[in-house]
Amino acid sequence: MAQRLGERIKTLRKDLNMTQTDLAGSEMTKSMLSQIENNLATPSMKNLQYLASRLGKSASYFLEDEAYVSSLPIEKIHEELKEISELISSRKLDEALSIIEAMFLKYNFDKDSKLYADFLSKHGECLIELNHSAEGGDKITEAVNIYKSKYLFVDASRTYTLLISTPWNNFDYQKCMNILEEALGIYNNSINKDYAFEIETLYIRSILYAGLDRIEDSLISTNKALSISKQTNIYYKSDELYKNLAIMSGLLGKPEHFDENIDKARQFAVFTDNNKVLTIIEGVCGLYYNKLGKPEQAIEYLDAALGLSNEVAAFAHTEKAKSLYMLGKYQQALESINLIKYPDYIPFKYDYLHIWSSKVYEGLCLSKTGKSKEATEVIKAGIEMLEIVGESKALAFAYKSLSEVYSDMEDFENAFAALKRSNEIEELAKDNKIYY
Repeated sequence: MAQRLGERIKTLRKDLNMTQTDLAGSEMTKSMLSQIENNLATPSMKNLQYLASRLGKSASYFLEDEAYVSSLPIEKIHEELKEISELISSRKLDEALSIIEAMFLKYNFDKDSKLYADFLSKHGECLIELNHSAEGGDKITEAVNIYKSKYLFVDASRTYTLLISTPWNNFDYQKCMNILEEALGIYNNSINKDYAFEIETLYIRSILYAGLDRIEDSLISTNKALSISKQTNIYYKSDELYKNLAIMSGLLGKPEHFDENIDKARQFAVFTDNNKVLTIIEGVCGLYYNKLGKPEQAIEYLDAALGLSNEVAAFAHTEKAKSLYMLGKYQQALESINLIKYPDYIPFKYDYLHIWSSKVYEGLCLSKTGKSKEATEVIKAGIEMLEIVGESKALAFAYKSLSEVYSDMEDFENAFAALKRSNEIEELAKDNKIYY
């Protein structure tokens, strides 16, 4: 038990991007924690409960199912579940499902065990991402019920939040919010505090508020999450939280706050070696400098983002095309747009609007290079995709751009109609405080 216990503590700590100093906190020495993690000491129940609370788990998470799990290759199963998580995260869903199906045939799971619930949660998550929402939802519900039967309310609530994916893909952020509230209702049954989960739910809530164009509420949730991080010295998701604060500062026209928050985001991303967030930060800076009318500086950040990874390639190529268009380099802008790989899934609303706005810039560049008829068709194709979300500033810009192209063609009737539609959307955006 000691060996597995120490390894589980170490694995979970690393998964949460916590150092030994972070986890030890004020009630345990780093030396003692090192001995526990390296199987040289067994923690007392008091120390185990302390470590469990810092890791956002109950003590039973580390102790239950001892007789049962000894008959299974637990480490191998955990490795496979971790691999499945990585595959789902990278959108290799068919590959993830193949491993899941093989595991179900290979292992004789106890259908009432936590281990089986862990397996079900991954199975359900994968099915939902593959748009098999009903079947995936059933798996999630079964996992949640197993967790609840064992009083593992944190695991139950965290798994329940996976149901958010279905309305998320339909831009139904209010329904997402309702599911999040139900998950928190499950969490409130727990006698143990899971600060990482509380931070994560506030992070999700902040994004959902942003999707609902409730930016002030989004700011409040983000700052609450950061407050918990500071009070508990966990600093979970601090890089992403500060990055989101920077984005909201840009939307609200507060440049002084943008610089401060993006610097903090970068510091935490470097500290935790989070290359994905570092890439996003560079992309966000490119967006920000384009908004300030500084396309040369924007390109420097966007090239840096593309050099780090492909995490935001579609976003970066879209924004770089905008920079090049602003500089009058229309052919280069078209080359950048041609590098965009449009996602086969629905990202966050702002990302979706941003990526499909590339069609508008493609049309504008085509118009500038004498291909006006082709330009109108491309912009109209972009408008069709943008309208899926509903009224937005991006959609107003698309209609305004279409009007400009029609005017250059001296098709004033269609130019007037497109401009009229653009103005209508602008008014709606202003009245409803739509930010993007």
